[in-house]
Amino acid sequence: MPTTYQPDEVPAWPAYAFVVRGSGQVAVSGPLLPACEHPSRTSAVDAVAAAAAGLGRPVRAEATEPDGTVWHLVISPDGAVGELSGGAPRGRAPKKRNAPTPAQAQAPAPDPVVAAAPSATPSPAPASPGGLPVASDALTEGVSQLETHAAAGRMDQATALAAQLDQHAADSLGLSHPDALRTREARARITALAGDPVGAVRLYRDIAERWHYQGADDQAEAVASRAHALWLEIPDLETAIAAGVAMVRMRNQIPGENGTAFAATLQHQTWLEAARNATVRSAAAG
Repeated sequence: MPTTYQPDEVPAWPAYAFVVRGSGQVAVSGPLLPACEHPSRTSAVDAVAAAAAGLGRPVRAEATEPDGTVWHLVISPDGAVGELSGGAPRGRAPKKRNAPTPAQAQAPAPDPVVAAAPSATPSPAPASPGGLPVASDALTEGVSQLETHAAAGRMDQATALAAQLDQHAADSLGLSHPDALRTREARARITALAGDPVGAVRLYRDIAERWHYQGADDQAEAVASRAHALWLEIPDLETAIAAGVAMVRMRNQIPGENGTAFAATLQHQTWLEAARNATVRSAAAG
């Protein structure tokens, strides 16, 4: 028997929609995944299971059959399919994700494409067009999962999830929305921890500039200072010089009190380039 989950055991975000075509193909849509058609139920479930694995927990899904039957499901990171209790499904949850019942196999495809039914459990806040709740609680949960992955040394998972959260927040809320910027800042931290300081500095630069354009000077300076501190810790000359290009651009717009931060940035970048040139000359002479 499939596992039955209570609504309070599986957060309302993210939630996915499966639409099963008469041909057997399955359209999948939802947060952190590109909307696309899958050749089978197994492939569709695997795609959502991968998103669940990034979060480290089961996620909700609703599957609409060609005859209109709606299944309220829970997909685990390992691909196991369970049932969400209280979802008022019109039918039983399937025991196997890739084994349709005879009725499903024989059902003719209806003329219109049946859309997924709404979840029986309301989301914690109104959803944006991209499907991500606007409330910060949903983003906070995702960011918390990033920190969990990072603390456990699962940097590949943390990096992938950070990129997905950043992209989805930007698509749903807008690139310069405060929650989107905070989500991108979490991505910048993870990027630095994953060993890509240049990528992290560029992300911080983008965030700081967007705060600056909104007139949020305190936020802009706080993020710029984090980028500056990270830059100064880069030991490799070439890497530091590459990050310095982004730093000079950012500090030109966010120069700090009396322009001191901009002046310090130019001075450090000049020192890095001189040190690099001296190293090249020394190697050539030796």
